[in-house]
Amino acid sequence: MMETIRTAANNIVVKIIFAIIIVCFIFTGVGFLGFTSGGHSARDQQQYIAKVDGNGISRAEFEAQARTVTANAGGDSSFIKQLRRNVLSYQIDNYLAYKFSQKIGVAISNDQIKKFIKKQKDFFKNGKFDNQTYLNLLAENNFTPDSYAEIIRTVLQQQQVISALTNSNFVLPIDLEISSLKNQTRNIYAATVNTSISDIDEANITLEDEQKYYNEHSKEFFKNERVKVKYIVISQDILAKNINVTTDEVKNEYNKNIRAYSYPAKKAYSVIFVTDKDQAYDIAKDISSGADFEDIVKTVNKNNDISPYGKNGSLGWFADDESLPQVFKDAQLKKVGKISSPITVDGGYVIVKLDGIQPKKFMNFDYAKHQIESKLTKQKIQQVLESEENKIRTALSNSPKNIEELANKVGREVISTDWVSFNDKFSIATHPEVRDVIFSEEMIVDGKVTDKISDLIPVDRNYGKYDFVVQTVDYRPEGIAPFDEVKDEIHKKLFTKMANSQFKSSVDNILTQLNETGNAKNVQFAKRYTLNRNSTELDQKVVNMVFNLNLSAAGKPIYGAEFLDDKNAYIVALTKVDTPKEYEDISSELLPLFINDTHYYLATDIRSKAKIEIMPDSNL
Repeated sequence: MMETIRTAANNIVVKIIFAIIIVCFIFTGVGFLGFTSGGHSARDQQQYIAKVDGNGISRAEFEAQARTVTANAGGDSSFIKQLRRNVLSYQIDNYLAYKFSQKIGVAISNDQIKKFIKKQKDFFKNGKFDNQTYLNLLAENNFTPDSYAEIIRTVLQQQQVISALTNSNFVLPIDLEISSLKNQTRNIYAATVNTSISDIDEANITLEDEQKYYNEHSKEFFKNERVKVKYIVISQDILAKNINVTTDEVKNEYNKNIRAYSYPAKKAYSVIFVTDKDQAYDIAKDISSGADFEDIVKTVNKNNDISPYGKNGSLGWFADDESLPQVFKDAQLKKVGKISSPITVDGGYVIVKLDGIQPKKFMNFDYAKHQIESKLTKQKIQQVLESEENKIRTALSNSPKNIEELANKVGREVISTDWVSFNDKFSIATHPEVRDVIFSEEMIVDGKVTDKISDLIPVDRNYGKYDFVVQTVDYRPEGIAPFDEVKDEIHKKLFTKMANSQFKSSVDNILTQLNETGNAKNVQFAKRYTLNRNSTELDQKVVNMVFNLNLSAAGKPIYGAEFLDDKNAYIVALTKVDTPKEYEDISSELLPLFINDTHYYLATDIRSKAKIEIMPDSNL
């Protein structure tokens, strides 16, 4: 059975109701080409996707266009259906626009059609219209010149209609009075109020109210598989609170291992790197004969030979330890100014010069003590952590009956969780090592907890180390949660609803008092504002509310309220409205709005007079 619908096109389609693109007709077959007159038989339902005034839209052509539009839409079925509806709405509007242009007698001459076709760049070759290209392209898409010309005639008819509508729009002088409203300013006094003005008693929410809400909204309480867990934990953070390193311990470490708290000796080097062996030995010979190392460096650099260790010449300081590059170790230079023989390296030969030596230096105690204190603290934490881990492992080996017994033996606190789901990022399940245990078959068998206590579960993160022992104490499978589990959640929902209602009622009562007496309890108008429509001193919702108020003819303040959220609201007193006497020409701003309105109301009117029928299996 077909469903008759009368619906306005969506916003995008409304704006382009007459904007028919020629290429769409050629390559996708959209528009009125898909319409065929016919009845309401089962065959029609297979052949057509919809009917407009008894004329059918080809299902095959609709599906072809829909596939093109939804090709990159992803797997979201609701989004795909929306796109399909847009395609159909566009095709319906095309047809209605075509029929409207026929109805009002828009005529297009053959000469107009010929001129239009010759401007289509699809048929150009070497920068101008080519008749053979035109004929070939039509033939490839199963069109004859006559059938294509008829398409162009209908398109130009629609374009002529829209051009007439657009070019005939204008702004009357009286409409320029809108500019005075646009530039108007308003003086107000404002006060904020919140839920503290309402007297709310939670006792008014009964168990029957909660049960009723649960029965009526049970689907809201669908929950994933979840567990309740008891656990003990030790961590570096917890243990660090009881760790103390004394000054004597720091000094003892410094004196005992002073060599560890020193700066290594340093050496500065320069190099000459060349790729040719003979050149390297010629350079070494020149240096031994008195040539200046730095002058040779300048010459070599001009030849663009660059050292693998950096630019030829000085390379700066290097720590004289294991990190020293091998080539410098191979040079075996002991005195400043000494120069090595050529040393074979990857890609060439290096001559090394020792530029300077800095002896090893010991750190000042005041500088080293912070490093030492940090080192000793970490050592102590690790020692205590290992001791606590061993203590827990020993206690676990004695098979405690429950985690409370274990905690008592090792001096730890038992922590109990609320319901924890598998992907709960705000609980211990955020640690995969723990999550996999609390939901494992070791803890849950046939939907019931085993009451087993886990082994020690180490968790190592870049922000610290943790050790957990867990016991899953309750389990519920995926499904609607029972009332007792969500009772508190329901209570909060009902309280919030009641509080919001009471708050709104309180604000309404304040407005009534202000309008009747000019005063109200709990409201103090402390700040004055002069607002225009673009003011940012107050929330835009408040500004809009102010400009929707009508000033009293008697000159009395007018009061209004705007809720910012469920807990806060602004109350304002409008005292003055200043309207400019001179009008500003804003016709360029108004004209596009008037044109859009014309499009919208015309489209709505045409649709309202058409019988639009959608086939039942259209998947829209």
